[in-house]
Amino acid sequence: MDRRNRDRGKKRITSAGPTRAATPKIRDGMHVASGDYADVWLFGEARREYEALLTRTDETSRKSAVQLPRYFGRYAENQPLGDQMFKPLGRFKGASGNDVQIYEFKSWQFRIYGVVRLFRGKRCFLGIACDPSKKKNRADPAKMKKAAAEAEDIT
Repeated sequence: MDRRNRDRGKKRITSAGPTRAATPKIRDGMHVASGDYADVWLFGEARREYEALLTRTDETSRKSAVQLPRYFGRYAENQPLGDQMFKPLGRFKGASGNDVQIYEFKSWQFRIYGVVRLFRGKRCFLGIACDPSKKKNRADPAKMKKAAAEAEDIT
């Protein structure tokens, strides 16, 4: 029996409350930017880490907390973003086995991984996974795979 059939109809308990599913859903999304070109939404881990970033007081976190909203706004208005701000990382297998293109927003060593697709009838970047304190410049393949797998769960 596969996981989908086994877990169908069960409610999962998470730290957010007893009736909220563990996978990111529309009600868990945080709308962080909107423009003529696209919107930017954050879900699950990406949302939690971004909210935590906004409250941190160390110098690097404060810089990232100022830069990321600017990058989101520039993306939403289709303004140029360099590879040090936003870039495609490659294709990874999603939960259904389809290849999913993963992108990242990054500021200093804070990175948000996600996908670009139509959401609510508009082009959107959907941030799903996050690496809040990268020590190397290379992206974590596990985070990218997680983003690909969870992207299909956003409804």
